[in-house]
Amino acid sequence: MAQLKSPVALRERGRQVRANLIRWMGGLPGEKTPLRVQRTGVIDHEDYRVEKIVFESQPRYFVTANLYIPKTGAGPFPAVVQPTGHSVTAKARELYQSLSIGLVKYGFVVLTYDPLGQGERRIFFDSDLRDSKVGGTTVEHQLVGVQSLLGGESLARQMVWDGIRAIDLISELPQVDAARIGVAGCSGGGTLTAYLAAIDDRVKVAAPACYITSWEEQLKKAGPQDAEQQFPDQLRDGFNHADFLIAAAPKPYLICSTTEDFFPLSGAQQTFDEAKEHYNRFGAEDRISWFTAPGGHGMRADTRSAIYAWMRKWLQQKPGPAPEPRFRVELEEDLNVTATGQVSTSLGGETASTQNMRRFAAIQPHAADLPAAVRRLTRYQPPSGPPLVESGTPPTEDTLRVEHLTFQPHPGRRVPAALYVPSAPLHEPVIVVDASGRSAASAKEIAQAGHIVLALDAAGLGATADPRQSYSAEWFPQDKSIWLALMVGHTITGLRMADITAALDLLAARQLLSGGATLFARGNPGVAALHIAVLEPRLQKLVLEDLPPAYRTLATTPIHKQIFDVVVPDVLRHYDLPALAAAISPRAVVLGRSVPTDSTASSAPNVRTVRRRELTSIPEAYFRP
Repeated sequence: MAQLKSPVALRERGRQVRANLIRWMGGLPGEKTPLRVQRTGVIDHEDYRVEKIVFESQPRYFVTANLYIPKTGAGPFPAVVQPTGHSVTAKARELYQSLSIGLVKYGFVVLTYDPLGQGERRIFFDSDLRDSKVGGTTVEHQLVGVQSLLGGESLARQMVWDGIRAIDLISELPQVDAARIGVAGCSGGGTLTAYLAAIDDRVKVAAPACYITSWEEQLKKAGPQDAEQQFPDQLRDGFNHADFLIAAAPKPYLICSTTEDFFPLSGAQQTFDEAKEHYNRFGAEDRISWFTAPGGHGMRADTRSAIYAWMRKWLQQKPGPAPEPRFRVELEEDLNVTATGQVSTSLGGETASTQNMRRFAAIQPHAADLPAAVRRLTRYQPPSGPPLVESGTPPTEDTLRVEHLTFQPHPGRRVPAALYVPSAPLHEPVIVVDASGRSAASAKEIAQAGHIVLALDAAGLGATADPRQSYSAEWFPQDKSIWLALMVGHTITGLRMADITAALDLLAARQLLSGGATLFARGNPGVAALHIAVLEPRLQKLVLEDLPPAYRTLATTPIHKQIFDVVVPDVLRHYDLPALAAAISPRAVVLGRSVPTDSTASSAPNVRTVRRRELTSIPEAYFRP
């Protein structure tokens, strides 16, 4: 970045950032369809009014919004779009109402709307619960975000498009000067502000609050956040928060931070310092500023005042302080646009989930070269040499010798393992990758039946699990490390594939692998097992118990728990799990089920399904003819 010395070079970098953002999102919907604006009510005040509106950012895809219009002064007025942060009440929350009211009292038309999954746009709303079936807004975002990844998209695709269409709407209002539009938002609204300012040239001024930081600092603390806030490969490709500002430069840009935010202040300092150098090269050093307030995550009155002053300076040519006016916010329910307070029960239409399911159901996977597609999509990187083995404990001297060790599939990435060696091995060696980790009872049970067993804590399992908790651990355990893997150009599936390859190398180095091995995987690791079997001929047989549903099933049904670690971005267009099972024929694949459930069964002759009774042992069920 320091080599970008001229405005020409900076503008080229900005074009690259915009192109990458749109590519990471999976592209934007190509057609701007009619907005079909409906006005469902109005709240009148002496100096402004609030119109309750709903518009369609896509056909039958309803966006609920409040439009604040000044009743004094001469128009056309400058305008501000406010996307809101993660909140159940979204546009009606006091925090976000306050910014809208303050701006309208200073002579701005303001459009604030409910992002998908929030306010009147809950995705999985249940009429009986009067709430979402799945919980908070962050869980809704992650559910649809994981679904989107399977189709090569990001949740940001739909969220940014709503913001672009909101700008379309406000630009067409007779009360608005379309050449003077700003965007301001806090938290998740700050994220959308950064995206819109980078992507849409109609945004002339930006003021994101409690979002801009740097990834160096963010990863040390809270780590990756909601599904729309990071993308696969972005860190691998060198993208950082300062790039948002370079893509927007030299438009006026105010970063708002708080001292105790989980978007670290130190990162905001880094980004501001870097971006200021680039603005200076445009001769626009007065167009970038940084405001800091004490306290935690949020947008206090002093932060709002800084935003009022910034918008007045650049959109009204009125520099100077702008203290927050006196006002009273509305009751939240009084700002509802729909009769029931939810789009799903008042208007029906599409949600982000139903839209994905409909579009993804039409995708027909096709990979002319399946092994090449597996390598590319999983980001698989085989071990570069013999695994570096660090023995942990000496082998126990018994009829079943057990050695606890650690090996490195890649330099610095350690995989704990347990090696079981019977005194007189009777059968082929077995690599065990159990969702419960290397200490699972399955490993010892198989070894006692006469197999050499190497049980792994593969990536994200057992001792390699990330101890950090997410907002939605019940639904998405390990989501921070899964996101981080994607951001740096890996997948958890690809890392587990490398762990299995290294395990085969370890067995071979100890002369324990003569005619190949069987791979036993229970739960989600079975997906990595299917993938690596396509590339690794030393795996002579797969035994996969409780394998997750096929990718197509995950993409075309709305709600799934604990499947994020099996997601491979854009996989739907290339292959599915049954195709992997068929591709390794004539090697056998045994699919075991402890309970009847949706199956990833294949019609290939090398695949058979076993319904394992509760008391039947693993060797009896799967390892005997």
